[in-house]
Amino acid sequence: MTSPEPQNWQNRIRDLKSNFDRSVSGGEDLNQIDVDIPDLGIGALQRSYQQFVTWFSNIPASGKLLAIAGGGLLGLSLIKTVFQLISSLITLSVFGVILYLVYRFWILPKNNES
Repeated sequence: MTSPEPQNWQNRIRDLKSNFDRSVSGGEDLNQIDVDIPDLGIGALQRSYQQFVTWFSNIPASGKLLAIAGGGLLGLSLIKTVFQLISSLITLSVFGVILYLVYRFWILPKNNES
């Protein structure tokens, strides 16, 4: 098998180096990447609220009634879940205190007697 005419690697390297130098001197920063960072501040909240108000004003009256009822049910469900979580944490902490007191005053003295 015969290989094609050997390339002139020095010329190829020189061309690549000149292209690189031109791109760097042209103001391109090779290490910089353009990334779109979403705006998650007050502006994004205002835009979301404005989109909701626009959507809500465009639906018919029966749809508004259903949206308010659905939002109310969702809100009440969320409040119920938060209260259940708080109740569970209080119950767990009371149970932990009772277990500690049983250990401290009932089990620990029996271990010291032995």
